[in-house]
Amino acid sequence: MRVTPAIFIFSFAVVLIACGKDKFETKPRLEIKDYSSKFVDIGQNLRIRLNYYDKEGDLGGAAIIGFKDRLNLFPPGRDLVDTFRVTLPEFPEEDQGEISFELGHDRLNESAIENDTIVFRFAVTDIAGNKSDTITSDQIVVQFKP
Repeated sequence: MRVTPAIFIFSFAVVLIACGKDKFETKPRLEIKDYSSKFVDIGQNLRIRLNYYDKEGDLGGAAIIGFKDRLNLFPPGRDLVDTFRVTLPEFPEEDQGEISFELGHDRLNESAIENDTIVFRFAVTDIAGNKSDTITSDQIVVQFKP
């Protein structure tokens, strides 16, 4: 009788270990960690920090893409670049870390009559060609510069 509970507990432990999933996948994953502010005043910079998770840790030298989506109804007063493709610097292989994305007010403000409301979308492709899902930021308001 005492052997049966021990076998049951051992079997249950083996099943739990076998069914456990890796926290990290081959496909990179991004999460937004924080924002310097969700309201960017004249003269300020917007900084969005992203956490990355990648099983192989091969993001050093990889490409990250940021897309700015302006949500205002009125057309912009000037056309600014809305897609940013940046090659990350080389760094040691780590399965998790942080990426910082920063733009100044002048690169964000498009309207001379109203505040701009924007969201960013981010995705990364690691060195092996594995692409992350696209993540979307919260809404960010940029003070207009008359």
